[in-house]
Amino acid sequence: MSSIEKSIIHDHIYSSNSTREKDCNQLKISSNKNDNSFENHRRSIRKKCDIQTDEDREEYFRRRTLNNTSCRVSRIHRRSKLEITMKKCMEYEDLNAKLIAQTSLITQIIDLLKEHLRTSVSNNLQTNK
Repeated sequence: MSSIEKSIIHDHIYSSNSTREKDCNQLKISSNKNDNSFENHRRSIRKKCDIQTDEDREEYFRRRTLNNTSCRVSRIHRRSKLEITMKKCMEYEDLNAKLIAQTSLITQIIDLLKEHLRTSVSNNLQTNK
C-alpha cells in the first residue's frame, strides 16, 4: 500500500470505526440479495464500505485524493483571505486612529478660532461704545 493510500485511509472517517463499516457492508449484502436490478445500475461508491472490486477501490482512492487536494486548496484560499482581511483590518484601524487624531486637532483649532473671534468681537464692541 502506497503512502498516499495510507494517508487516505488514515484521513477517512470510517477508518477507525470498523463496526460502522461492518454494518454498512451487511446492509449492502442484504440489499443485493433483495434487489436484482442493482447489477444493471452503475454502482455509486460513496463510502469505503461500498468498495467491492479493484476498480471500485481505484475509483474510491482517486475520488478521495481529489477531495483531499481540493480541501487543501480550499483551506489555503480561506487562510489567505483571512490574512488579507486581517491586513485590511489593521490598516483601517491605523487609518481610524489617524482620523481621530486629525479630528481632535481640527476641533481644537476651531475652538481656538471661536475664542479668538469672541474676544476680537467683544473688543471691537467695547471700543465702539
